Amino acid sequence: MARKVKHPEHVNHERWLVSYADFITLLFAFFVVMFAVSQVDSKKMGRFSESFSKAVGIDIFPESGKNLIAATEGSPIPHASEAPDGLPNELSEVKRALVKKAEEGDDLKGVVFIERRNELVLRLPESVVFASGDDRLKDRARTTLRAVVEQIRGKSLILRVEGHTDDVPIATARFRSNWELSTARATSVVAELAKLEALPPCNLSAAGYGEFHPVAPNTTSEGRSQNRRVDLVVAVEQKS
Repeated sequence: MARKVKHPEHVNHERWLVSYADFITLLFAFFVVMFAVSQVDSKKMGRFSESFSKAVGIDIFPESGKNLIAATEGSPIPHASEAPDGLPNELSEVKRALVKKAEEGDDLKGVVFIERRNELVLRLPESVVFASGDDRLKDRARTTLRAVVEQIRGKSLILRVEGHTDDVPIATARFRSNWELSTARATSVVAELAKLEALPPCNLSAAGYGEFHPVAPNTTSEGRSQNRRVDLVVAVEQKS
């Protein structure tokens, strides 16, 4: 009886095409996603983040240093009851007192309150504090600072004043760059706070960041207006 001849198994040399096709499909999907992300309208995102942050009283981009929270004059001030505070007790009390004062009059008009980690940021737009290209405080700014001082004086707090500008270059006899303008503005505010005896001088500090910590795109007048600001960053003093 003759044996059946076993034919060698046919080797499929084109199996690699299946893996290759899967790879190309995944790569295409990846680039589609990346393209979609790149098309996000930064202005719309800024308006969304501003509305969200004002509603809950929390900075939704706390780590980046480039959040899109607007600090426009007349912005609604969030009520302390709208969201649970993540601040230390002493800062929560300060925030509630400032919000109440803002609701009772115009002394804090235009100020935006932002919670950032364990800090309370009081954001003052340039229109409230300074004239364009100047570091001399407006009378209105002094009124605003006095209202803030009433709530922080005598408390175990530290306060850092941060000056910010837009990215439009400045070169005057007084200021050679935005670095100098932002630093001079922060120093003017610190000097006024020291004069009002807000806190011990050793608990006050000033920093100028020029145009390098924007909160909105500098591509529009609205965005540049938001970036020209002074931030009062209040934190609880850490006892050694």
